[in-house]
Formats: sequence, C-alpha cells, structure tokens
Amino acid sequence: MQQCSALVILAFLALAVAQDVPAGAAPEATAAALGSDDECSAEYGAAGSGGCALSALQLRAKKQQEEQAQQKDQTQQEEQARQEDVVKEVEEEVAEDEPPAELAPPENASLLETMFATSPHCFSYTGATCVTDHCAPWRHATCYHGKCICAHGCAGADGKCYHHHNRLIAKGVLLRNAKYTHYKMYFQRFSTFGQMKTTRASSWMNMKQDKFDIYEVPGSDSGHKEYFLASSKWRDYVVGMKATTGTALSPFAAYAVNLHSKGGIFDAWGLSNIMLRVCETANGMLQVGAKMSDAKMIWAYVHHGSWYVYGSVSSPGWGGEWKPEPAPPHGTFPPCHHHSHHHR
Repeated sequence: MQQCSALVILAFLALAVAQDVPAGAAPEATAAALGSDDECSAEYGAAGSGGCALSALQLRAKKQQEEQAQQKDQTQQEEQARQEDVVKEVEEEVAEDEPPAELAPPENASLLETMFATSPHCFSYTGATCVTDHCAPWRHATCYHGKCICAHGCAGADGKCYHHHNRLIAKGVLLRNAKYTHYKMYFQRFSTFGQMKTTRASSWMNMKQDKFDIYEVPGSDSGHKEYFLASSKWRDYVVGMKATTGTALSPFAAYAVNLHSKGGIFDAWGLSNIMLRVCETANGMLQVGAKMSDAKMIWAYVHHGSWYVYGSVSSPGWGGEWKPEPAPPHGTFPPCHHHSHHHR
C-alpha cells in the first residue's frame, strides 16, 4: 500500500515538472530573442512579455519596409539620372552632326554680303562668273567677288534673278526606291565623299536624315521646271549630281552638296547639277535627275550590288524611280515624257 502511494506521488511530481518547464522557457526565449530591442526594454521592462514581442516585430517589419522603399526610390533616381545622361549624349551627338552655323555679317558689311543668300529657300548665285567680263544684262545680276549674284532676289532655273523666293511644295517626304522597296534615300552622317545612300532603318532611327524638303525654283530651263531636293535635317545641304572621278565604277553619282561652298573655283557645273528635274511617272513614282550637258540627263538610281545612289545616263528602270511618302497631290510635278524600261 505504501509502495503504491509513493508511485502516485512521483507521478504527480513528474506531471507538474512537465507543465512548468515550457511555461517558464517561453518568456526566457522571447526575452533572449528580443533582448537587443531597445523599444522592448523601454516599454515593457527587462522581463519582456508577449506584447513586447509583437510590438518589436511590428517595428522591425515597418523599418524593413521603409528601407525597401528608400532603396527603391534611390534605384529609380539612379535610373532616371542614367536616362537623362543618355538623352544628353544623344542631343550632344546630334548637335555635333549639325553643320556649323554661318557667322553673322559684320556691322560694316556691304549690302551685297547681307543679300547673298545660300539656302534652298533662296539661292542668289546665278551660276555665271564675271572675272573677265560683266554679267549679262538679261540676268539682272550684280558682279560680286567674280560671281554674278542676285543682290535683291533669287536665281532661277534659267540663270535670271527673280524677286520672289523658291516655293516649298513638299516637306519632310521620304523617297523610297521602287525596285528595292524597303530602302530609302538618305544623307549620310559620316561619309568620305558625301555620296547619297539608301537605308532600310526606320525614320525614327535615322533622325530625319532620310527626309527631304522639295523647293521649286522660279523660271525654267528650256521649258522644264527645276527643284532643290534639300535635307530636312541639314538645311543648307541639297542633292547634287557629280562625276565620281574614279571613286566608283559608275561615272556619275548623287552627292550631298553644301550650298555655302557652291560656286568655288573647282565648281565646274554651276547650277546645273543642284537644280534638279523632278518628274512624275504614270504610276505615281518620281524620277530625279540633272541636265548636266546638252545631250543627256543623269538620273539618280540604285543598281544591283550596292546601296549607294548613282547616276544613270540611260533609262535606269525601277531602280531609278522613287515613291514619295507622303505622296503629293497628282500633278504637283510635271509628267515624265522620256522613255523608261520598267524591269525588276
């Protein structure tokens, strides 16, 4: 009987120990885990409690959220600064690509200096010289530094001076080749000889290098209207036809011509290679050429095996036709009367 009672007492003691140990261990573990939290000690005392643990965890989560938000803001600011740097670099590159602006004339400049225009909107040089003789009376021009220029007007296709500016008839147009339909004519940014080329890159990537403004000049040459095919990006540059002088297998090609330097001592063509003839075919395409001699027209075209724009003295076919985008109204340009062989 006594042995049975002893066993019962031992059983109760073991049960009491099993219940007391977890209850006492929990506060100790919590206090150890949160012992480093100043907020817990200040608010709940050194002993710690369940409320202290919950508050500390909430504060810690809030602190982590604030740190994450701060890091996110810093990342966004860094990304924005990087994008601004990229935009600034592109703008600086574009600014470097622009031809240098012409210096303003001095205060004591003569009237002829201020009136000598060299832009597609008005070009004053008639193409004639007066080094050894006077300017022909029918030009109504003035001799200035060996050149016959229009002091109060613009030169026309016939070499005369007119009292009105060239007429803008198409602005910001693309010239897509009829044979190679994915390719468009454009002014090269970097080129050794300045030859015109074609590209299939998007207009956004080309940054207006593939867009043209077309001006109709006054007068006519043997009854034919003539035009400036100017760059929309570089205002003083136009398309001109010139001899390749051994730089290519083809004898002629289309080049970018700076109007400011037109009429130099090595310029043998006058206005005939920059005042171009533009005509419209029966299917709405354009042909662009220059009458550089009494015998032949030279038409801008793309031939097989090259994406450069060359000049053909014969009918160039589809490679010498260009689709304007957007298309101007029908009849804007005179019809093409010359014979053309259309072949793919």
